Parts: sequence; structure tokens; C-alpha cells
Amino acid sequence: MVQFAINYNHRQFLSVQGATATVFAATTQSHHSGRSSTKDWMSDLLEDGNSITYPCLVDLQRRGLRNGNWRHLDTADRVLFRCALWVAKVRGKVSNTKLMVQVLRIALKILQTVSRIGRAGRTRATMMLQEFAKPGGVFSWAPRVRGWLHDPRYQTYLGVLEVNR
Repeated sequence: MVQFAINYNHRQFLSVQGATATVFAATTQSHHSGRSSTKDWMSDLLEDGNSITYPCLVDLQRRGLRNGNWRHLDTADRVLFRCALWVAKVRGKVSNTKLMVQVLRIALKILQTVSRIGRAGRTRATMMLQEFAKPGGVFSWAPRVRGWLHDPRYQTYLGVLEVNR
């Protein structure tokens, strides 16, 4: 029996009974309605708790191809994921614990788009805060900009600008 415990506050942890593997990933919180977050997707993936089905893996690969993270994967990760896809197609599901842990590690890499944008936006906002706080800087004549730089929506906007640069 495999038991999964996942914490969605700041990091995600995957623990498997008997052996422990920890997978860290930034949470993906979507501000757009209609988009599913990683939390929703992970609960769909592990709906019975001890196997991963073929349709879920196909959906994951499709998302990775669409958001561009599939090309950022290592060759070994791509091959392992395709192997898991083949096993799920032949057997109907992936129930091997070690393979499931590796597939979930790859899944978190594939679904990391929003956090990459968020991380880039926070980095840019921090640089702007430091630059604008200097004497005679922007905050002296436009104090509301400081609030904008702390706003998550504005940080997302800055992140999109950075990623698309």
C-alpha cells in the first residue's frame, strides 16, 4: 500500500511508505479561473492513491508539450516518462512505487511554468525595490510604486515580461 502526503503551502512533499523520496517544487497558484493548479492535477493523478493511469500520463505529457517544459527535461527524464507511459498503456496503470516516485518528480518539473514566472517576477521586483529605494529614487516622488512591487499580480506581470525577454 502506497501512501502519499502532499503539502501545498510553499513546497510539495511526496512520501512513500517504506522508502522516502522528497520532491521540492514551488506551488503553482493560478490567478486565472478555469486553469487547474498543480494541487488539483495531483489529486486527479492519484485519485485511487496507489497507481497512475494512462490517461493521466497522456494529459501530463500534453501539458508539458504545450507549456514548453517538455523540452527543458533531461533526456533521461524524457525516456523514463515515455517508459512509464508505455507501461501504463500496456498494463492500464503504473503501480510500481519507485517508478511512481520518479514520474511524480518529472510531473512537478513539467508543471513548473507558473512558479518560474513567479520566481522571475519576484526577482525583478526585488531588484526594482533596491534601485528605487535609493535617495532621490522613484519612491521619493511616487510612493505607491512600493505597494505595486509587493502585489502578487504585478509580480506576475513582471515575471511574464522577464520570461518573454
